[in-house]
Amino acid sequence: MWEGRERLSNLLDAYDAVIKSKLGKDMPAKDNDSNGYSSGSDEYSDEQTFEILLSSNKWTEYFHELSKTLDVELCGYDADGVQLFLANENPFCKYSRSAQSVSLDCPNSCHSFLKSDKHKIFKCQAGLTCFSFPVERFNETVFIIGRAGFAAYEDLLDFLKIVRENNLPELPITAPFDFLDKDAIQDISNYIYLSIDRQLGNVEAKYKLEERFLRMTSLFDSQAFGTLSKNQQLMYRYVIDAIEFVFGKSSAAVMALSEDAAGYKTTYSTGKHKSIISDLTLDINNPVIRKMKDTRAAVFIEDSGEVLAAGQLKEMESAYFLPVFLGDEIDAVVGIFDREFSHEDKKILNSFREYVQLNLEYQNLRQAVAKNRKADEKLTYLSDITKSIVSILDKERLFNTLLEKSLQLINAEQGSLMILDNETSELVVEARKSADDMVQEQMRFKKDEGISGMVLERGGSLLVEDIEKDPRFRKVNRPRYRTKSFVSVPIKIEDRLAGVLNLSDKTKGGVFNAEDLNLLESFVSNVAIAIERSILFKQTEKLQKLSITDHLTGIYNRRYLNRRLSEEITRYNRYKHPFSFMMLDLDKFKEYNDTFGHIAGDNLLKNLAHVMEKSLRTIDIAARFGGDEFVTIFPQTPKIDAIQISNRLKEKIDKSLSEHNIEMPLSISVGLATFPDDASSIMELIEKTDQALYLAKKGGGNRVVYL
Repeated sequence: MWEGRERLSNLLDAYDAVIKSKLGKDMPAKDNDSNGYSSGSDEYSDEQTFEILLSSNKWTEYFHELSKTLDVELCGYDADGVQLFLANENPFCKYSRSAQSVSLDCPNSCHSFLKSDKHKIFKCQAGLTCFSFPVERFNETVFIIGRAGFAAYEDLLDFLKIVRENNLPELPITAPFDFLDKDAIQDISNYIYLSIDRQLGNVEAKYKLEERFLRMTSLFDSQAFGTLSKNQQLMYRYVIDAIEFVFGKSSAAVMALSEDAAGYKTTYSTGKHKSIISDLTLDINNPVIRKMKDTRAAVFIEDSGEVLAAGQLKEMESAYFLPVFLGDEIDAVVGIFDREFSHEDKKILNSFREYVQLNLEYQNLRQAVAKNRKADEKLTYLSDITKSIVSILDKERLFNTLLEKSLQLINAEQGSLMILDNETSELVVEARKSADDMVQEQMRFKKDEGISGMVLERGGSLLVEDIEKDPRFRKVNRPRYRTKSFVSVPIKIEDRLAGVLNLSDKTKGGVFNAEDLNLLESFVSNVAIAIERSILFKQTEKLQKLSITDHLTGIYNRRYLNRRLSEEITRYNRYKHPFSFMMLDLDKFKEYNDTFGHIAGDNLLKNLAHVMEKSLRTIDIAARFGGDEFVTIFPQTPKIDAIQISNRLKEKIDKSLSEHNIEMPLSISVGLATFPDDASSIMELIEKTDQALYLAKKGGGNRVVYL
């Protein structure tokens, strides 16, 4: 990667050797076509291939859930025809496999459709309508075959004829089944393909984000920074090269404070526009510099002409400036020009910048306390605990570990970690250690009250040696605190205040000092990184939640409904508890929409969903079925109880409708059915409930009808 770079001196030779050992030893090669990393199979560990991923327990469970919902058998094969998984085995396929007959050569009769690059609908030797399609990821192809039922009654007769002619054992299948035509199978095949593709897209995005985090954090250790920080020019060349290693080649510059402290001037530049940016300067009063000092965060400029002298960047437009702070002052500015970064890339870059700052501060602290053995031990401990928290993703464990390590770091006995809830503008106690129960976890405080509120408002740390003598407070020390000294440090994520860390009661009755504060502030820089990292890894869970929630009303959607219905049938098969299913819709909803408009109609649906959630039992599942139709599952509820619940729900909805819709009286119609009294499958249960709703509507509406 480093071949061809100009070597100006022996010092640069040494630099290149460090970079090679740091970046090239254990890292996969860059994909030059994509200016990033290859998205091939080496994105995961060597053992984690696409085939192994799809045959994992988590994915096998997903395929079982998907196949049960759609009532088809799903089977996955690799390119050589080796089976990876089998979900919801079709009873006719199971019989054919066990028969070992040439006329029913299952599953080999399906294998001819493997390696096809298109979606196929076909009949197997047994006459079952099947489908197949390839799924490609990470330079590998896996083939999915779905085996449904018979498309017509004649196909079943042909199958029975094969059984008789070959003197095969009697069929053990007695349950009724449906006939699905080719178009229905095509729709099921398309739905399954889109579902798998969407899930794989989520996994791929998660792993790419995780990979970049791991690649970036793997670039840093105390040895590399110890070597490079002795020469500022080499240090920031390392920063530029590390950014290029992860994000690809770009025009970039390092800007250092000039000797007269009048501004920041380019000391090193690289990339396509190297000559253009080599003379770039930012005056000390430039809006970019002021904003970086105020926010202690990176600044992205879409129109460079607004902040730079005319002609400084010529044809280049955008600029991304990352300040590297030492203490309260900007030590250097890294500029990346004429390139846009995604929101996630900016977060990674900012984390990188904070790691650089943290490690530079480590080096400065090490030099300052070189003769102080105790202080050096503190720094070693700081480095160790920083490494110990980086990999923690569970929020509760992360917060408790952060607090415990902070207490150990500066020898404190009590403390609390408070995170800002942006929705309520309150500080929430996420972790605490105290001598009594005055402060509990999950307690909430207004963000503009108390000492923590003061720290959050100021955005700066607070070191108090004696609360009774400090002119900012002059308060009598509370009995639960053994000493009068404490320290509070704000937690920042990028330029956003995210919380406060409070520590009190120095062991042996001592007083917190500036050294304690410096150590804690250095540690809190990583606290913010760890919290942000935990949030990023939780995004997948949030996306999964969104995928089962109706975007308009906020209650569950039809996808989640199908899953829960399948679970209830499974629960019935095990415990024999019946359950009921209710479907309701608004009478005259179209007329209401036409009269008052679609926005009013949407608000009406939201209110209806809200009333349902408030009125139903905790165990009941409410979902939007489509349009103005809503459904509810009543688990472990026989029909007689479901009728009472449905009538009570109708009364509450009618009351709400009459209160909010005086201009046009509205009502609801309700249909109700019970499993297994009225149906033996999910589709039949939905159909029966829909029939009951139809009868309610046909009878004039405003009533509950049950089968």
